[in-house]
Amino acid sequence: MKQIGGFFALEPLPEVENHFLESLCPPEGSLGYFMSGRCANYYALEDICLTDTKKVAYVPVYTCETVLAPFLKAGYQLKFYGVSRDMSPVFDETVLDDISVLNLCGYYGFCNYDRDFIRKCSERGIVIIEDATHSIFSDDGVDPYSDYVVGSLRKWIGVSAGGFAIKRKGRFTLPVKEPDRTHLTLRARLMEGSSPGMSYCGGHPRDETLQQLSDAFWEAEMLLRRIFDSYGSDDTSVDIIRRYDFNRLKERRRANYRYLLDHMPDHPQLTVVFPRLPEGTVPSHFTVYAADRDMVQKYLAGHGIKSTTYWPQGPMVDTEGFADADYIYSHVLSIPCDQRFDAEDMEYICRQIGAMPQFHDGLTAAL
Repeated sequence: MKQIGGFFALEPLPEVENHFLESLCPPEGSLGYFMSGRCANYYALEDICLTDTKKVAYVPVYTCETVLAPFLKAGYQLKFYGVSRDMSPVFDETVLDDISVLNLCGYYGFCNYDRDFIRKCSERGIVIIEDATHSIFSDDGVDPYSDYVVGSLRKWIGVSAGGFAIKRKGRFTLPVKEPDRTHLTLRARLMEGSSPGMSYCGGHPRDETLQQLSDAFWEAEMLLRRIFDSYGSDDTSVDIIRRYDFNRLKERRRANYRYLLDHMPDHPQLTVVFPRLPEGTVPSHFTVYAADRDMVQKYLAGHGIKSTTYWPQGPMVDTEGFADADYIYSHVLSIPCDQRFDAEDMEYICRQIGAMPQFHDGLTAAL
C-alpha cells in the first residue's frame, strides 16, 4: 500500500502562470518571495521597524516557535492572546493602547477571528501582519485590514523555498539576501527522495527511506532555525509557485475534507476541531483532538497514515492562564487531506479509524 501523507514531491507544472499571489497584492503594494515563511515574516517586520518605535507585538499563545522567533530577532516584546478550543482567537481590547503590531492567523484554513477587533486595531494605527500560511487559499484567508501578509507554501506543495511577503500599501525597500544554498540543497533532496505514491514493502513502510527523509528534513529545519534572516527565494521555487495549479489544489482539498467529515466514524479517541466546512474555506489538514495522541499517531503510522502535530509547545510560550491553549498543545493532531490523494484514500483513512482501538476509556473533552 502507499503512504498517505509525508513529504511533498516535485510535480509536473502547467505552462501558464497562475498569478495567484499577485492577485492578493494590490496595485499599490509589493510582493516578495523568500526562502521560508519565517524569512518572509522577518523581512516584513524589518520593514515595519522602519517606523515602529514602540515594538510590542500581540501574538497568539497557540503558535509555532518559528512564528515567534522573527519577532524576537526584530527586537519585539511579546504579549499573548488566548485561543479557544474551536481555534478562535480570544482578544483583549485593554491591550490596544499597549501594542504596535498584531499577529493574526486563520488556523488550518478556518478564519474564526473577531473581524471587529481587527478593524479597531487598524483604526488605532496598529500594524496588522497576517500569517496566512494556513489560510492563504481560503476566500476569507486575508483580512481586508491586514497591512502585511506573510507565509509559506511548503505545507501545501513541493517547493524548496516557499516563503512570501506582501506589503499591501507601499513598496518594500530593504535589500533581500541571497538564499542559503546549503538549506536549499537539503530541501531539494527531500523532494527528490519523496514520491506521491511511496511504496510499502509487505504492508510496512520502508523504514530506511523514511528515516533518511526525516533526517534530511530535520537537518534543513535546524539549520534554518539557526540562520534565518531576510533570505530571498531561488528562481526554481518562484517558478513552481507561479505555475502550480492552485485551483485543482483547492478543489481536491475541499473534496477530501468533505469526505472525511461525512464518513469519519465516531470514535472516543477523536474530536473533529472544525465540524463544518464553510463555502470558500480551503483546509490545510483534517485536524482533530486525540485523547491519547501518541497512541493514535502510532496506530495511524502503522497503517500508512502520516499525521502531524502542529505545533509542539515552544520554549517562548507559557500557557499558564491559557487552559484551552494548553489543551490544544497536548491533543491537537492533523491528518492529511491534500491534493495528492482522492476519495479512495480518504475512505481508507476512515476505515482504519473505524477499526482503531479505544486505548483507554477516557472520552475526549467536548469543544
